[in-house]
Amino acid sequence: MATKQATKRLTGWTCPKCGRQLSAVNRSHSCTTNSVDEHFAGKPPVLRETYDTLISQLQHFAPLRTDAVKGNINLMVRVHLGGVQVQKDCLHLGFLLDQPIDDKLIVKRLKISEHKCLHHLKLTSPKDVDPQLLAWLKTACAMAK
Repeated sequence: MATKQATKRLTGWTCPKCGRQLSAVNRSHSCTTNSVDEHFAGKPPVLRETYDTLISQLQHFAPLRTDAVKGNINLMVRVHLGGVQVQKDCLHLGFLLDQPIDDKLIVKRLKISEHKCLHHLKLTSPKDVDPQLLAWLKTACAMAK
């Protein structure tokens, strides 16, 4: 039988100060939040179109939740699967997989643990949300369930 603590960890926790939903009880975080719209203020409309395309496609894989904070927009299923940083001319997308990808689209890789590798790539238009990226993100969503 699951303990009360384990059950809370599996179902998440809502911070009573900021209302953010987190994966574990009393998880360390900043209570400073932004809206998705704030991230796109003053940016080219194509970046918002790209983001909306990305989110729309991700929702086919899992019940996606976004968490807009000061520096980025977190992408969550049950736990964190990645995030989007809005830059002046592109979106930086980061996502976690269980093994490294060797592909020219990946601009940076960071091995976090034996079974987690963070991948970064740049998106500049909705066309960048292509079948290859969606295949990687489908795996990332499955890992975050």
